[in-house]
Amino acid sequence: MYTTTWLGIVIIVAACSFFVGSWMTKRRFKQGELEEQAQQAQNDLERYRQDVADHLDNTNKLIAKLKENYEQLVNHVQQSDHLLTAKQDVDLSQPFFSKETTEQLHASLNQRPERQPTRSVHDSQPTDYASGESGLFTGEQKSNDKQLA
Repeated sequence: MYTTTWLGIVIIVAACSFFVGSWMTKRRFKQGELEEQAQQAQNDLERYRQDVADHLDNTNKLIAKLKENYEQLVNHVQQSDHLLTAKQDVDLSQPFFSKETTEQLHASLNQRPERQPTRSVHDSQPTDYASGESGLFTGEQKSNDKQLA
């Protein structure tokens, strides 16, 4: 009986050791998974920071280009303004139209009939009104009873 007791104690200790070992192993594997997840999260965070840094760098480059283009535009507008507002020597000996064209314009102006004095705006009807009765207002009366039948 003494041996059976020792054999029982050995079996109970072995079973307890097995369960404690498996529990510690599972805990250790979970710890490994957590460490792996933490490392992956750290890598994702680092990649995100790099993406943000690249984006900000690209934005700074684009803003620098925009600033340069804006400065070029301002210089161009100032030069154009200077060219347009600068007093240029106008050579009056060079007419806008040729001599023949100017003569034809003067001749056509002389051939135009004189304009009739126009009546004041308040004395006349607007030109879109018809004189007299027209359309629905010709004076004929229609009965609504005939239309309903």
